[in-house]
Amino acid sequence: MKSETITCEMCGIQIPRNQARTVYIEGTVLWVCNICYSKISRPRGSTSIAQQSVRPHIAVTTSVQTPQQLQSHTKWAGQSISTSRKKSQDLIRYELVEDYAQRIRSARERLGWSVSMLAEKVKESVTTIKRIESGKLRPTIDLAKRLEEVLRIKLLVPSVEEELGPREAHTKKYVTLGEIVAIRGVEQDNESHS
Repeated sequence: MKSETITCEMCGIQIPRNQARTVYIEGTVLWVCNICYSKISRPRGSTSIAQQSVRPHIAVTTSVQTPQQLQSHTKWAGQSISTSRKKSQDLIRYELVEDYAQRIRSARERLGWSVSMLAEKVKESVTTIKRIESGKLRPTIDLAKRLEEVLRIKLLVPSVEEELGPREAHTKKYVTLGEIVAIRGVEQDNESHS
């Protein structure tokens, strides 16, 4: 039976799924390899990648859990991990139309509603609705769905994803946290030499 592999979300290497370790960094669940886990869980006196973050709130799990165990019983901020992953998949599938501000304002005016009435119906602040109508703020996918329902307009369109050819399918499609730290380190070195 072939073992499934996942990618370490810190350094990007492929690891067997059953060897993945789970850590919480600033409220985010990450699956990491043993090497990255040992770097993150250093004693407080030493500096780790996670401790160099802007917000120092770090909690590393004390027990090793497989991703399946984590999904089956872990709750974080009242939501299951699988629920939050489904929401992130929804974010990928939809895009906001370019003229969202115009559509929202004209639909609200067509219905004869004030900004405060619309804000009350979608359970958002008046300031947020004003900023969205002026184009200064893009609504979240969740808020856009609520606006679509209340105003009976179309704000979200399915995103177009290009199919990757066989050669492109093997290339990395994302940036790991380790690469971001490396890039920031190079930028800081360049600034200090200037």
